[in-house]
Amino acid sequence: MKKIHFALIGAGKMGTRWALVLPKSINATLDVIVSMHLDRAKGLASQIPQCKATNNIGDVLNNKGIDAIVIATPHSSLSLITRMAFKAGKHVLCEKPGAIHSHDIKKNIALAKKMGLTYMIGYNHRFHDGFIKARSLYQKGTIGKIIFIRARYGFCGRPGYDKEWRLDRSINGGGHLIDQGVHMIDLAMSFIGKIQKVQGFTSDTFWKKGTEDNAFVLLQGKNKVIASIHTSLTQWKALHNFEIYGTKGYLSIEGLGMKYGGEEKLIIGKRAKDFTGEVKEKVIACNSVADDSLALELKEFISAIRQERSTTPSPNDAYETLKIVEKIYSDNKL
Repeated sequence: MKKIHFALIGAGKMGTRWALVLPKSINATLDVIVSMHLDRAKGLASQIPQCKATNNIGDVLNNKGIDAIVIATPHSSLSLITRMAFKAGKHVLCEKPGAIHSHDIKKNIALAKKMGLTYMIGYNHRFHDGFIKARSLYQKGTIGKIIFIRARYGFCGRPGYDKEWRLDRSINGGGHLIDQGVHMIDLAMSFIGKIQKVQGFTSDTFWKKGTEDNAFVLLQGKNKVIASIHTSLTQWKALHNFEIYGTKGYLSIEGLGMKYGGEEKLIIGKRAKDFTGEVKEKVIACNSVADDSLALELKEFISAIRQERSTTPSPNDAYETLKIVEKIYSDNKL
């Protein structure tokens, strides 16, 4: 079967990760890396056989040999580059959140449909082993019907973080909620469905950049199931914890890859039938290679291209996630 020829736009942290993942796929080749920082693009391309580097996006858009583009740039340019790629006839796998305004995602969904192209927005946490295992167990009825979800995700930043683009509203579109918190919103929706009610509070008590370093979010799904989310840039000890409580027990994903509290693991707890005594727990070790989540995401994207179907997650999921973020920002006058 013919390989999909890819270009990668962006050579920062996520771009570097994609440059490592794409060449390993048996279904893809990475032909070109684009970055405004040409030296970075050349550095990555030099490690990949027959891969070229450029700082001119036109070299990719006008290249008829390129089938698809992975976009891993700062948020403010994601939707524009996506639109340019579709107009050039390329399939697009765009890093989350896909845009800084939900209406731009909506426009790109319509354009992709018109052009007959595949559009995926990369919420790779869905492809982490802990979440794959948790979803399978939930679907088998292991914990019964979901009662609530509780999610916490954060780290402490780093020296000079206040000078990075991730706390620059004009580039990031907001603060920590639109950067890291969107993953938890997406994951919550994947378990409890379309959100009916949204309430959220933000604070900027430490980094003081005029945008949030903490966000506290309540989401109500169908059947009034509640998801509680806290995303933080003042989590001095890095933490990733996603708990799903059901009528029969609970699932808890702890860690993420090798970060956020150690190796990724899934804890299964079963409610005692008489509501007394200690809860029995089973701990399942998960694949802690974080980049494997990108590889699985890429596999889904390529499969969707070949089968001419929508991806999971769909770009509409990303649209709904960003609408939730916009409501919280509006309510908090951000």
